[in-house]
Amino acid sequence: MPAAARHAHATAPAPRRDAEARPEAPTYAYRAPHTRRKAAQRSRLTRTFVIFVACLTVLAVGRVALSFAVVQKSLQTGAIVREERRVSEQNAELREEVARLSSTSRIQRIAKSELGLVEPTAPAVYPDALLPAGASEVAATR
Repeated sequence: MPAAARHAHATAPAPRRDAEARPEAPTYAYRAPHTRRKAAQRSRLTRTFVIFVACLTVLAVGRVALSFAVVQKSLQTGAIVREERRVSEQNAELREEVARLSSTSRIQRIAKSELGLVEPTAPAVYPDALLPAGASEVAATR
């Protein structure tokens, strides 16, 4: 384009528009509702993401707490098992001691050595003075 034509085009007044004709809306007017929708959508996505992360965090904390509780219960169970074994061993020892102490031969030995037990070889004869009243008649009939 020659320089004169360019100058005439640049200095020419803008074409007149009809007053009744609708003016063209600026392009941002059409973008605004779309932009608001996108902003609302971003806000929903952000809110959803935050809720998801919060739920995930709560689940992780719950998992750690549950693991800690399981470890504690395992330790307590181990202590109870050890205590049960100790008591069972002690009960076995006490049963052996009861069996040893209640044996007939031991009781006879103690009765002979400490209490003066005499083996019955012949019927015992008691003096009448030691027997209660009327018992001498019963003893005589035997």
